[in-house]
Amino acid sequence: MYKHVARLFNNLPILHKLLLISTIPLVSLILASILIYVRVQIISLDEERLNNTYLMREATSQYMKLMVDMETGFRGYVLTEDARDFKPYQEALKNLRGIEHNLEERLSADQLQKLKDAEVIVSRFVAEKEELVRDIQSGQKSLAIQYIKEGRGRVLMSAFRDWMAQLEKFEQQNASDDFAKMSLDYTSVLLAILGGGLFTFALMLGTLFLIARSIAIPLANLSKAVSASSGGLCPIIPELDRKDEIGKLSGVMREMSHQVQEHFDHVMRSEASLRTLNLHLSESESKYRGLVDNAPIGIFMTKGMKVTFSNRHNQVLAGLDPNEQADPAAFHARIHPEDVGRVLSEFSQAVAASRQCELIFRFVHIDGVVLTILSRRVPIAGLDSPDPIYVAFNIDITALNTLQSRLSRTEKLATLGQMAAGIAHELRNPLVGIGSTASLLLDEFERSDPRREEIDMILHEAKRMDRIVNQIVEYARTRELTLVQFVLSDLINRVLKLLSGQLEAKHLKVRTSISQAADHLYADRDQLEQVLLNVIDNAIDASPKYGLSMEIAAYKLLHQEQAGIMIQVRDAGKGIPPEALSRVFEPFFTSGKRNGTGLGMAICKNIIDRHHGYIHLTSAVGEGTVVSIWLPSSPDVQLVKG
Repeated sequence: MYKHVARLFNNLPILHKLLLISTIPLVSLILASILIYVRVQIISLDEERLNNTYLMREATSQYMKLMVDMETGFRGYVLTEDARDFKPYQEALKNLRGIEHNLEERLSADQLQKLKDAEVIVSRFVAEKEELVRDIQSGQKSLAIQYIKEGRGRVLMSAFRDWMAQLEKFEQQNASDDFAKMSLDYTSVLLAILGGGLFTFALMLGTLFLIARSIAIPLANLSKAVSASSGGLCPIIPELDRKDEIGKLSGVMREMSHQVQEHFDHVMRSEASLRTLNLHLSESESKYRGLVDNAPIGIFMTKGMKVTFSNRHNQVLAGLDPNEQADPAAFHARIHPEDVGRVLSEFSQAVAASRQCELIFRFVHIDGVVLTILSRRVPIAGLDSPDPIYVAFNIDITALNTLQSRLSRTEKLATLGQMAAGIAHELRNPLVGIGSTASLLLDEFERSDPRREEIDMILHEAKRMDRIVNQIVEYARTRELTLVQFVLSDLINRVLKLLSGQLEAKHLKVRTSISQAADHLYADRDQLEQVLLNVIDNAIDASPKYGLSMEIAAYKLLHQEQAGIMIQVRDAGKGIPPEALSRVFEPFFTSGKRNGTGLGMAICKNIIDRHHGYIHLTSAVGEGTVVSIWLPSSPDVQLVKG
């Protein structure tokens, strides 16, 4: 019998089993609710009877109090004949009938007959009192006093108290019976609640046990069968002889196991093919990555405006460490301040139109080195990306620009040299004549003669024109370098001594910092002295009177993997505006020097270029200027010792 019931229960769907759990407590709850409702109604009737008994006892107490108030008020009126003392009697008499009516509604039939007897006593009591009151009002007070002395009123009050005692005893008995009955009713309600709960709990526990047994046991058996299976990755799932969801699940799992095993075998075969393909791809990637990383040009990729990849050479072009991961923003930060706005604007327009673009700009390294870059950026078509992806190539054209600049300058210098020779020939003889004549005239005039000032001006301007002609010839003429090994600090001290008058006139101090490794230099001493004289003289001219100290430093520095010495002259002067900074090396350009011809920095650049070095200026208006001069430690020319 049990096996038959269990089999039927096993074949029952899980939803029906769960519904059975909720149905059993619901039915039990309905039955318990009906039973509890009946018992609660009985308790309500008991409470109503108790309340009626309480109200009746309160009415009888008021009834007795009114009788006492009437007796007291009557006696006070007899003694004082004051209407105010008679008022309690009148109020008690007025409320007496209402209390009697209230008692008539609450007393039973037996008690009602006793109430009638009490009302007869009260009527006699009231009638006697009313008659005596009329006697007092008619002037026969002695009758009322005699009534009180004889104690005739006490007989009626004693009879009324006896009736009240009987009624009180009867009410107490009724209250005790009602309390006992209500206590039994409360007990029966609690027993009904407890019994119904225990019965419901037992039914639910039994049902849950059957459901858990019908679900947990087959699942445990299924788990054991799977654990004990030796089917490899996908074990063999046994099919259970059940018609509920668990039986169907075992069948589906068995079918899935077969399918998973088939797919796994297919995946293993595909994995072997993919492993071989990935090996080929890794080899290809390593080969092409090596080509890109070691390419002699800068290669990088961008997504929109953001740099996403950069090879080693591109980081070298930007002055970044090729062995470290570069911040994408660092490339923009290394673009020359005069070029960065134009570069970003043109490239953003190209990105917006998804077209290629070609740019020429300059990278500025931390050490002041400036490289001119040709950048070609081409969008990659066919990629599903909201921002166009570009592959770009940066080529260092600094040497090409230098060669072009030198070629152009050579052509200009050749022309200028021819002109300078003609100018020198045409101007020097007249200038010599003017100067000689002015000197002779100057000797003929007395010192007090006012015309001497005009002759001095002619002589001064003749000398200035001769100096300009000499600078033009110097700029146009190509001088051979005479390289010697000398002590740089001695040369700097000599230049400062030559310029000591200008330094003292402006009360300026100079601080020098020459590293020991950079104190010996191979260069044309005379021409380098001319460069330092011009640069330091410009710094003095730009510095204010009583200004901050000038700084001259020299130290070893690698430039494009070549050893060299960096010489820096720093002043705290007025600085050079950005629009003038890019033109400082142009011939005849001057930015406000009082006695300048505009050829000093151009001559300095020619001298440094012939040494295969470079000269660079950085300046901030109101803060000062730094002139950086880099010279190779071992120039690729014949060394002349001296």
